[in-house]
Amino acid sequence: MERIKIFETGNKFGNMNTQARFYPEGSTQEEINAWFLARRMMAGREFGFDGHKMFMADQVHKNGSYFEITEDYVRENPNGWSDIPEDILIISENVPGVVIGHSVADCPVVMMGDPIKGVSAVAHCSAEMIDKRLPMMLADALVDAYGSNEEDIITYVSACAGDNWTYNTFPKWALDTKMWEDGIYEENGIFHIDMRKVIRKQLEERHIDLSNVTFNMDDTITNPNYYSNSAASPYGLNDSSKAGRHFAGLFYPETKQLVKELSK
Repeated sequence: MERIKIFETGNKFGNMNTQARFYPEGSTQEEINAWFLARRMMAGREFGFDGHKMFMADQVHKNGSYFEITEDYVRENPNGWSDIPEDILIISENVPGVVIGHSVADCPVVMMGDPIKGVSAVAHCSAEMIDKRLPMMLADALVDAYGSNEEDIITYVSACAGDNWTYNTFPKWALDTKMWEDGIYEENGIFHIDMRKVIRKQLEERHIDLSNVTFNMDDTITNPNYYSNSAASPYGLNDSSKAGRHFAGLFYPETKQLVKELSK
């Protein structure tokens, strides 16, 4: 299998989605789309892919549904960024140079690769979706779609907020209180959320080998190289420069040059 290239844009190329609130007031949708495409192309030149061929799941279902990006689908959607209601995207090494990933701020993208089957999957794991056990469902998707074995799966968790992400009440999305007992702690009436700790717990429960799991430990709230909802919020750091979305994703390269590897 060709090794997987994973990348995170940070804020190097500017905001990596089309939400109007992240663009100059009065911008037309046509202008926003053009700016966004230009930024995708810059990212592609930096990391070695075609910026047109980037795909993201809309996560409408919220039940672990998955969709595979095939060569036929890419031909039908040559400019990428299509409407995909499923929660998880899958791609194989037979579709090189095509990116699957997500535009994110403080919540991570969890990526899993099976080097034996030559297939990978990604999902944006917001706190709400972590509560629904989406990190575990990623492994389920690879097992269901390609017959992957858990011991072969290699996992990468992108940058996200650290436990300085706080609520002044216990978060409503944390329905599985047992699962969050080590991931949410209260200090002086403030609730701190540690998503990494809960993701690690879920991966272990799903029998994913933790020695094959890599966490990007960059804290999106405090690291100046990332956007952050918490840091941009008037209830957080009120830092307008942190308003936006970065992109985290993976692709199978058309050459053997690598930036980051899921397997080493």
